[in-house]
Amino acid sequence: KQLEKVEFEINQLLEPHLPSVELLITIPGIQKDAAAVILAELGNDMSYFGGDPQIAAWAGLSPGNNESAGKKKSSRIAKGNKSLKAVLCQAAWAASKSKGTRLASFFYRIQKRLGQRKAIIATAHLMLRMIYRMLKDKIPYREVGWDYLKSSTPSVEYWVKKIEAQGFIVKVESTEAS
Repeated sequence: KQLEKVEFEINQLLEPHLPSVELLITIPGIQKDAAAVILAELGNDMSYFGGDPQIAAWAGLSPGNNESAGKKKSSRIAKGNKSLKAVLCQAAWAASKSKGTRLASFFYRIQKRLGQRKAIIATAHLMLRMIYRMLKDKIPYREVGWDYLKSSTPSVEYWVKKIEAQGFIVKVESTEAS
């Protein structure tokens, strides 16, 4: 009964913010509970933050960079809003398990190079930046798919530009067998 009472109170408090909740649950990995916590911690007005780097720093999800004289030292993420960080990390983990999404692709791309923990933080950082833009501009999340990045293999146009930069004139013809 106590749980039902608390959930009823949360739903009543979320009622004026339903458009923002509807925007947030369009992101893979974010459900109504997580959206409620995010709105409780951030608020609905994004004008308090100077931009997405500032909101990431406030939340404690800014990437650490400790480099001096060409030497990289270990760096940690900053202290910040613990409950927001926890919810975003849980949402990032859930998003990493979604199939065919940009967030899952981003997570696995980072995980290959840096490991699972850093990939979770990086994905949570990306999600927070998305949330900032969505709440600021009142636009829903638009999925771009698993292969949202351009291919890393150079295209014909790339090689044509490279050759032309050397001072040659390039004429490209198709070789169709007809």
